[in-house]
Amino acid sequence: MATEVEMLEVGDIMTPKVVTEDEDAPTTKISKAMELTGVGSVVITKGGKPVGIITDRDIALKVTMADRIPSEIKAKEIMSSPLITIESDAPQERACVLMAENGIRRLLVMDGDELVGIISVRNILTRNPACIKTVYPTE
Repeated sequence: MATEVEMLEVGDIMTPKVVTEDEDAPTTKISKAMELTGVGSVVITKGGKPVGIITDRDIALKVTMADRIPSEIKAKEIMSSPLITIESDAPQERACVLMAENGIRRLLVMDGDELVGIISVRNILTRNPACIKTVYPTE
């Protein structure tokens, strides 16, 4: 018999509020947005549509460690793209598989062309720790 946890959908565990910035925003603006909102990633948009994602790790490796000037680096220069997305009604196990297959920690949640949330390894760990074995296998 299946438990409630095993039947969760992405929409049940995603974070619905997503921080976004335009692709031409400087890295300093992206960093400030992360600090003010307490998140580790910002979705990058072009014409209001998601086209990439920047994580705090991207800024550390692609800007700070590369000794680049943050105010001179635009989001589109360091964002990860193309985006890997999932639908809100997909089973949360599918999110685990997508993250594992692509070596990522976050997926954008889309309903059609609309960004409705983001799901991260942390969301999954909070709701269903058993699923993390799929994302980070012990073998």
